[in-house]
Amino acid sequence: MERPRLYDNFSNSTLKKITILRAPAGYGKTTLLSQWLKQTEEPIAWLSIDRADNDPIRYWTFLFQAVAKTCQSDVDKVIAPLLHSRDAATYEFLIDSFLNEISVTEKALHIAIDDYHLIENDTIHQMMTRLIEHLPAHVHIYLATRTVLPLPIAKWRVKQWVQEFNIEHLRFTYQETKQFFSLKNSTFVNQLQLQDIQDKTEGWIAGLLLTNLANVNETHPNSELDQPFVSEFLWQEIIHSLPQETQDFLLRTSLLHELEPAICDQLTGRTDSAELLAYLVEKGLFTVRIQFSKPVFRYHHLFAEALQAELFKQYSSQEIKLAIEKAAQLIYMQGYYVSAIELALKHKLYEQAQLWITKHLIEISSSGQTATFMRWLHQLRSNHLTVPYEMLIIGFQNAITIGEIETANSLMQELEMRQQTEQWMEQKEHAAMASIFERAKAYAIVALGGDLKAAKKILRKQLTKQYEASHWDKTPVIYNSFEYKLLRTSLASKGKLPSIEESEDVAKLFRDTDFNTLYVTPFICGVFAENLYERNFLEAAQKELEMVIQLGHQSNDPGLFIPMYLLKAKVYVQQKQISSAHGLLIEVIENVSEKHWRTSLQIMQAYCYIAGGDILNAEMLLQATKSKQPFWMLVYARLLLKKEQPNDALSILIQVKTKALQDQQIATILEATVLEVICHNRLGNTQIALDILHEALVLAEKFYYVRTFLDEKEIIPLLDTYFNLEILETKWDAIPTHYFSYLQENIETSPVINKLLTPREKEIFDILTEGSSNYEIARQLQLSEGTIRVYLSTIYRKLGVNSRAKAILLKKQ
Repeated sequence: MERPRLYDNFSNSTLKKITILRAPAGYGKTTLLSQWLKQTEEPIAWLSIDRADNDPIRYWTFLFQAVAKTCQSDVDKVIAPLLHSRDAATYEFLIDSFLNEISVTEKALHIAIDDYHLIENDTIHQMMTRLIEHLPAHVHIYLATRTVLPLPIAKWRVKQWVQEFNIEHLRFTYQETKQFFSLKNSTFVNQLQLQDIQDKTEGWIAGLLLTNLANVNETHPNSELDQPFVSEFLWQEIIHSLPQETQDFLLRTSLLHELEPAICDQLTGRTDSAELLAYLVEKGLFTVRIQFSKPVFRYHHLFAEALQAELFKQYSSQEIKLAIEKAAQLIYMQGYYVSAIELALKHKLYEQAQLWITKHLIEISSSGQTATFMRWLHQLRSNHLTVPYEMLIIGFQNAITIGEIETANSLMQELEMRQQTEQWMEQKEHAAMASIFERAKAYAIVALGGDLKAAKKILRKQLTKQYEASHWDKTPVIYNSFEYKLLRTSLASKGKLPSIEESEDVAKLFRDTDFNTLYVTPFICGVFAENLYERNFLEAAQKELEMVIQLGHQSNDPGLFIPMYLLKAKVYVQQKQISSAHGLLIEVIENVSEKHWRTSLQIMQAYCYIAGGDILNAEMLLQATKSKQPFWMLVYARLLLKKEQPNDALSILIQVKTKALQDQQIATILEATVLEVICHNRLGNTQIALDILHEALVLAEKFYYVRTFLDEKEIIPLLDTYFNLEILETKWDAIPTHYFSYLQENIETSPVINKLLTPREKEIFDILTEGSSNYEIARQLQLSEGTIRVYLSTIYRKLGVNSRAKAILLKKQ
């Protein structure tokens, strides 16, 4: 039945980002949305949600596949490498990558997500919010839901981004009710009866359909239908009138979320399930076909609820248990282990669910479905199941990775309490998992920026025991899915650098012992290489990163070798070997297929072009790789500075810094802050620049950051000015003398001046510092005084000073 009054509302929403259809079951949300979208000739990606989709990786995998199939693109394959991370930081990058992919074409795309109310995962809601708020103009999202959504809809209303349909829009008007019964050829309805039905149902579409089905052979229709009693009404007035065999089929198959004829045949002992399901669709008995490439159906939620209510009335608990067990086993035998586990848990078949989870634990972990596993684990523990040690340990590892510290503590306490009562860690059959648990505790200390001595003590104790092989040994673990620096990952404590001595001890502990075969070992060494670079041990950093590159290639892990290649290129740049950096990056790009890693390499190429003064090529690369990721934004800010646009650069840097502060990303906070200092100095805000420099040094001193300052040559004169401030002592409770000495030891003022100034500027600077006036400099170099003033302005800016006297003082120092 066509509903043109609502189609007009859809037409008016084309300039908005999202359309939300919100109403209880039975108001025709899905039907209306599908009817409207069928009228367009534009690509439509449709995703129907079930409760098992409350896992970010599972949810987005299905959504990306739907979009790829609709658009006939490889967007799902391009983003696939990001779908296996357990690090929550990946999710934002995942959405940004998807946005980049769908922005490539301007061809209209409709993304419809049905039954979104079943999503209860906060991370998915946050990711959806980011997607919607940055959605390209040619893409529109539709959400069908029964409930109010935990999305910032009020803000979207103010911005006029959202079109909404609610009960008032969706309920049938009197004229639509009249048309409905006319199309159904319902001869029993006269005008008075029609008005009575309209009043009783209040235009509730499922109620009208039920009324029609219940009265199809009646001359005096019964309109006494109330929504709270729908299940009882459905059974008594509609299902009960069907043949007994059909009733039995409906009851038994109501346990299934999706109805595949082969499974239905085995569950009910029939051979004609496909025909029967098609018949139910044809007769409008609340059954819909949800796939057309193969016959897959489902019952309407109201219908399924009514059938299950009757099932539990008619059958004994033992019969129901056997039916559920059979249904779950059939689903499992078809290869749908996630759906089988979900069904078993829903009906409290905990032991069976636990067996299947244990059997597929490696597969679940490798696929990145962390949220699903953690939800299952929580359900088992909440129902006082004695969960296997292996599941608890993997849960503990996951909780640390995704930052659920309270859950991690709870799992660790349970494992340690069971150790006291059961001594499981001394039992040979659990020795391998006990070792994994102990290492996980050490990783947790590192990830939380804790005492490395405690972590090393745990690890050294492990080395005193005989190593026990585990099936987890050959399971690849991705510690970095997308970060351009390993220091930005959770396991590297987001840039909270330990002392160089402690970092070296940990690296040696993994590299030079039986731990050298673990997947985490090259990651630990890669973090050490970045630590060495930051502390300005360039030669040692180069040696370490070469080893990590080799190990990364051996394990085919770009999350290891790409950050090391980026670091290697940066070392080349600082050594003024820019052509070597370009050659390296070009060679690596040719051998890397994943788009997000190629993008990181191209951003580093742009960094090298900026360092070499090639603004044109840098800008071309940055325009081609444009994103909201901090690496791109930091390099783009440098380009803006090179183009003498400090205000624009400052705007970018404040965005990066704000996000980094939220995420507690130390290295990024410092890099953005140092560039912020340069912006203010360029704008002539010397005092503000010095205040912000102080802010940077306060943070840097805690973790001994050095190269972040040294890599930005313009900051060196400002550092010198800062160290000579008369009020320096008042800025610190106790001046960090050791750190300041270390930082100053690595700064050579004279060579820096040589690098900052062009030969002509250096010539003018040398004459200036001999005490010559502008007139004398102009006369000596045969230039005008105006030209000399312009040169001096540039020299002062580059050196971070604002007067002749300060320039002369800097030369003396």
